[in-house]
Amino acid sequence: MDFSLTDEQTTLVELADQILGDRCTLERLKEVGAGERRTDVELWRELARADLVGAALPADVGGGGFGFLEACLLLEQVGRHVAPVPYWATVVLGGLTIAEHGAGALRQELLAGAVAGEVILSAALQEELADPRSPATIARPEGAGWRLNGEKILVPSAPDAAVIVVPARADAGVGLFLVEPGSSGVSLVAEETMGQWPLYRLVFEGVAVEPERVLVTPGGEGQRALERLVDLATVGLCAISAGVCERGLRITAEYASERKQFDRPIATFQAVGQRLADAFIDTEAVRLTMLNAASLLDAGLPASKEVATAKFWASDGASRVAHALLHVHGGISIDVDYPIHRYFLWAKQIENDLGASTVQLQRLGDLIATEP
Repeated sequence: MDFSLTDEQTTLVELADQILGDRCTLERLKEVGAGERRTDVELWRELARADLVGAALPADVGGGGFGFLEACLLLEQVGRHVAPVPYWATVVLGGLTIAEHGAGALRQELLAGAVAGEVILSAALQEELADPRSPATIARPEGAGWRLNGEKILVPSAPDAAVIVVPARADAGVGLFLVEPGSSGVSLVAEETMGQWPLYRLVFEGVAVEPERVLVTPGGEGQRALERLVDLATVGLCAISAGVCERGLRITAEYASERKQFDRPIATFQAVGQRLADAFIDTEAVRLTMLNAASLLDAGLPASKEVATAKFWASDGASRVAHALLHVHGGISIDVDYPIHRYFLWAKQIENDLGASTVQLQRLGDLIATEP
C-alpha cells in the first residue's frame, strides 16, 4: 500500500504542524494543564479558523469534505505536539458518527457548530469490565422515546460537549443515542488519569432520550454502527500515539546527541544507540499499521484485523518507546515538568484506552479463528 501524501494532505499536515508548534509551548501546556478544563480553547478556535477542525467533516455542513484518513493525519500532529485540544472527541467520536447517521436540522446544527469551533462533541464508549462493542448500559423504550440506565468511564470532554454519543443495549440490539451532559438523570465525575486528559465518569439514571435524538435505533444497523465507531475511535488513538512516539523519539535523539559523558555524546555509546534504534523500529510499526487501518476504514473496507494490529502496536510498541524516552534522558525525565515526561504520560494513557495489547491479541485470535 502506498502511504505517500497528496499535495492537499501535505498542506493540511504542514499547517497543523505550524499552528500547533507555535502555540504548544511548554509554558502554555503547563498553564492549560493546571486549569480545570485542561483544554486550550484559544488554540481550538484558531484551528477552526484555519479550517482544520472541519477538514474531515462533510462539505454540506461547511467542512472540508476530506475523510477519516485526513483526520488521522491531523491527530498525528496533535500527538506530536501533545496539544490539549478535543479533536479526537469532537471529530472522530462525535462528528464522523453524526455525519454518517444523523439527519435534519440537528445534524446541521451540531456539525456546522463543530466546524466553526463553537461546538464540542464526544462519545461514551468505555465501561468497567465490558467490551466497548458490547455495552452493558440499558435502553428501554418509553412512548416514542427511550430511557437510559448505566455507567460509562473515560468519557472525553464530557462537560463541554453539546451532545455525547451513547451506545446502549435494548432487547432488539444495540443503538446509538445523543445525550446532553446536562440532562436530568446524568451525573459527571472528573477522573484522574495517566495522560491528565479531561476524562469523566458518567452515570445515567433513567435519562430520557427524545425520538429525534436517537442516532441509530436499536437492532438492525445498530451493532454495525457501533463496531465502526469503536474502530474509528481506536485507530484515532493509534494516530495520536504515532505522533507522540515520533516527536518524543526526535526530542530524545537530540538530547542524546548533545548530552555528554566522558567527553562523548551519549548517543555514541552502543547501548544508547541500540535502544534508540529499537524505538525507531517500534515507532515505524505504530505509524505504518495505523495508516494501513486508517486507509481501509476511510475506503469503507473491512479492517477488523488491521485495527486490532494497529492498536496492539500502539499499546505494546509505543510502551517500549515511551520507556526508552525516559531511560535515555536519565534522572531528568523524572521531573514531570520536563517536556519528555508529557510524551510518556500520553503514550501510557493511549496504551490502555479501548483495550491494551492483550485485549487486541485476544480479538485478533478470535477474528483469525472465525475468519481464517
